[in-house]
Amino acid sequence: MNATIATVVSAKLVNQDVYHVRLRPHSPMAARAGQYVEVCLDNGWCVPYSMANDPQPGGELEMYIQHFPEGKACDQVIKTLTSRTEVPILVDGEIVYEQEWDKDPLIVLSAGCGISQSRSVIEHRLASSSAQPIYLCWGGRDESELFELPQLQQWLNDRRFMADLALENPPEGWSNSQGYVVDVALQRLTWMTPLERQRARVVLTGSPTMVDASMARLVQAGFRRERLLADQDFYTPRTLEPLTAEVV
Repeated sequence: MNATIATVVSAKLVNQDVYHVRLRPHSPMAARAGQYVEVCLDNGWCVPYSMANDPQPGGELEMYIQHFPEGKACDQVIKTLTSRTEVPILVDGEIVYEQEWDKDPLIVLSAGCGISQSRSVIEHRLASSSAQPIYLCWGGRDESELFELPQLQQWLNDRRFMADLALENPPEGWSNSQGYVVDVALQRLTWMTPLERQRARVVLTGSPTMVDASMARLVQAGFRRERLLADQDFYTPRTLEPLTAEVV
């Protein structure tokens, strides 16, 4: 696998601990919606983060990265991205938006920074000619786990798209949904027929606990396990691996 150098266009906080990162690769990369970007550090670690946009040839790659100061890898990634103008990166990932998905309903359940991968696949789907519906439920424990997502209002202007924001512990005056993401989603998705549930492609992004619990509930509700997609089925998040590929 070949790495390339990318210019750090920006790395800015969007809430108390989440950074919106924009990178511009120096060389073309075969990046596709749904994959992740690995930020490669001086010690040889390459740390993966979900891509937050639908990558275009010659365009930027975006990510949302939550900063955990106590996490050795994450802390080094943030320090690198906020102090340097260039970093080596790789693009990888088994979850890739395929053209055949255009024929099926798309359901996306996200917790916190999981919206990164969700944004990537939603952008790709909305840019297609598919007439199939798209549903997003994005949430967290409390309001601190969400952040402004400018694209959301634009998506809501598309008749194919619908969304819910959900908090387990909402603040006073919260006007959106309350509860776990999967519970809110299943309440909203009562319009789906058994056949539509079997056909639906479901992307789940969040902690392993959130993903496992959501998958179990979705299977009980008639969704097919083989169409429930989560990165944790293919790799261990934040795995630290040495960079062995040549940087170009």
